[in-house]
Amino acid sequence: LSGDERQYTYGELMCEIEHRAAQLINVSVLAIKLDNGPEWVLWDLAAIRAGIICVPIPPFFSTEQSSHALKLAGVSHVLLPTGLADTGVSSGGMIPIGTGKITFTSGTTGKPKGVCLSQAGMEQVALSLVKMLGTELADRHLCVLPLGVLLENVAGIYATLLAAGTVYVPSLKTIGFSNPFQPDFSVLCGYMAEHKITSAILVPELLRGLISAYPRLPDLKFIAVGGSKISPALISAARMRGLPAYEGYGLSECGSVVSLNTPYNEKSSTAGKILPHIQIAVQDGEIIIKNPAFLGYIDQYYSGPYQTGDLGHVDKQGFVHIEGRKKNVLITSYGRNISPEWLESLLLIQPEIFQAVVYGDAQPFLSALIVSSFPRAKIGEAIERVNKSLPEYAQIKSFQLVSPFNTHDGTLTGTGRPRREKIFQQYQSIIIKENSHELLQSAG
Repeated sequence: LSGDERQYTYGELMCEIEHRAAQLINVSVLAIKLDNGPEWVLWDLAAIRAGIICVPIPPFFSTEQSSHALKLAGVSHVLLPTGLADTGVSSGGMIPIGTGKITFTSGTTGKPKGVCLSQAGMEQVALSLVKMLGTELADRHLCVLPLGVLLENVAGIYATLLAAGTVYVPSLKTIGFSNPFQPDFSVLCGYMAEHKITSAILVPELLRGLISAYPRLPDLKFIAVGGSKISPALISAARMRGLPAYEGYGLSECGSVVSLNTPYNEKSSTAGKILPHIQIAVQDGEIIIKNPAFLGYIDQYYSGPYQTGDLGHVDKQGFVHIEGRKKNVLITSYGRNISPEWLESLLLIQPEIFQAVVYGDAQPFLSALIVSSFPRAKIGEAIERVNKSLPEYAQIKSFQLVSPFNTHDGTLTGTGRPRREKIFQQYQSIIIKENSHELLQSAG
């Protein structure tokens, strides 16, 4: 376990974990609100050792979101850079028996929702990843995502430790993320090269940034990419830069990973093969997960298969295809059902377009909110290129340039998914004006 200033061998880990677990004797629920580093990992493992529920607090949560999470989960103590602090919270919501970790995800609403996971379920995810990937790829894993994000916590830390690799957990500042909205990817590349990093987990936007830095990372063997829909062209662009990027799919309710492409078994434009311990069914086009780590939400117990809300299918070779979100499906006034993620992935291939959200429910044509990649980008030409590959009913007929979506203002989730409800609320005047214009044209 290697940080900015300290390294711990496997022989030293148990002693460090026991030392911290002993300090948790009066703790009922522990929240961790720290920057990336060995201390984050050691206290998380100490909570497991002590049998205490752990609640990671992502660094991108607002003060209101953090406070809501602490109260709802009944957090008695929170670990801060200054040490272990009593929250004064004496009780919270009802938590399912067997919960080992509560991960809060803002999802599509501003109020974080507490996902309760079993420790055995999370470890099973990590073990399945080791079974699929082997131990070589995780030789030196770099934690790029905040450890408060479940994907890095389970698929990064737990899987690497179970594979007997080295987990590199520098502070986010050390790898160029002092400003999470403007990362310095040259610093990240420098760190990866210096420490001969072999694996990392990235969300699509971070992969795009890494590609732009023209990296030279000959030791890098595996980059897992997930968090939101990924364009096949993005994977191809990464490979052309020598970045071994592989798409995966997962949800917090399933312990962070459901399926994954690997260097040994992959298929382009899919989210990979299902993890060995998971079973998938498809009902009315929706992905249903069996054997998740999910116990329920706070105040809402859950049992049985989990309805993901994701549209997709599993092909004859066992690869998962994700086609969009069930609740995001747009139905135009011509009765055409369209998944906006399909079109957004095509828009994001274009170098001129940094971010895109498509809308047009109950309208005769589709529109898009666009964030340009650079000043004076010719967005119209980029959209024309996309439209040439689309049927008439799915073409983007109008667009509006907007400011970048981000986690700070709540327009992105922590893993980079657009929070559509928040975005549409923020740009409601633009959308209403555009729709009204179309109605007037139709009437005329």
